[in-house]
Amino acid sequence: MRQKLPSQTQLMLPLLAAIAARGGQAAPRDLYGELADEFGLADDVRAEMAVDARGRRFKTFERRVRWTRQTAVEKGLVSKEARGRWELTDQANHVLQNARRGTIVTVFETEHGVALWANVEDAIGIIEPSSIDLIFTSPPYPLLEKKKAYGNLPAREWVDWMVQLCDGWRELLTPTGSIMLNVGPTWNRGVPTQSTYIERLVVALEDELGLHLCQRLYWQNPTKLPQPREWVAIQRVRVKPQVEPILWLSPNPRAAANNRNVLVPYSPRTRRDAGASAIERRPSGIDVNRRSFAKDNGGAIPGDVLRVSNAVSNSTYHRALRATNGIIHPAMFPHEIVEFAVKLTTEPKQRVADMFFGSGVVGEVCERLDREWVGVERSLTYLEGAMVRFPGARSIMKLLEPAA
Repeated sequence: MRQKLPSQTQLMLPLLAAIAARGGQAAPRDLYGELADEFGLADDVRAEMAVDARGRRFKTFERRVRWTRQTAVEKGLVSKEARGRWELTDQANHVLQNARRGTIVTVFETEHGVALWANVEDAIGIIEPSSIDLIFTSPPYPLLEKKKAYGNLPAREWVDWMVQLCDGWRELLTPTGSIMLNVGPTWNRGVPTQSTYIERLVVALEDELGLHLCQRLYWQNPTKLPQPREWVAIQRVRVKPQVEPILWLSPNPRAAANNRNVLVPYSPRTRRDAGASAIERRPSGIDVNRRSFAKDNGGAIPGDVLRVSNAVSNSTYHRALRATNGIIHPAMFPHEIVEFAVKLTTEPKQRVADMFFGSGVVGEVCERLDREWVGVERSLTYLEGAMVRFPGARSIMKLLEPAA
């Protein structure tokens, strides 16, 4: 049976959620792929074309999304003023149940962790200082527009915002704790050039907070869509970006870490060389004794590029929320990346925090790896959806007071 397009009713809340995840404002071309992935649409359904009354060809799914946006405008959920970008109204934020400043509520907890409904700035005040071994999080990337919810700031203002957050997070870390920030490239409006906000952030965190850059890790997503479409797929003057940095920072230059926890299988060549005794001269001119590879250390030391696809659309989380018409978070992090970071920088029973909890992937990984965790999320809607990842969770709504 041919797959059907989702109706406007089915698309409405996921569309609002996708715009919210991008800071409250997004270009339509950035949303089509996310929504198609969320509904698990096959490639032929996504690409299906039709002809309108004037003889113009259009993609039927993309037009369905545009009609949904128009309905959202009529309902007062999306602004009709912004041109070229779809922008949420205050009423839409209410629909997504975003926490007001000062609200701090425990929504659910497990034996290992707790999920807090709060703005990230407020949650800092109730987490015990020197109690977190790793803060692993993916903040909303900066946009090039006026300030909106979470991170939709001009790049320079976004850097100031993140420096302020990291200043508070620094006090939460144990003496050898780490902060890992997943950030991604932002393109300058109207030209095929990228913002240098990531470089500015690294320098500011070192100069203003004294944080050390332990290393840059790189997440390569081979299934990433060709964005920005104008420069990559239409004018074809840039190549498809597939890599996002993960900045690993710490107040301590000797931050706790153990790469034995993240060893990878030996390559066939390494196994072959282990049984040889000859001296090999490398192109660099360095002589390598193949006996150096004879010792089995349980695996090879991994590199700093983590190649992990992020095209999952039929997980238990997805199926559970579709079955209940729940809102699926449009910007989920792959489990493999989280597992790598948690294993590299923490040991069992230690504590991990995610300050932009989203769909709860960090908490789910910590549960499996026997780590304690804290998740902070401003959208109650997303937290309620995240609960499906924690079958034994206790659902509570407990108002918390910041520490004096």
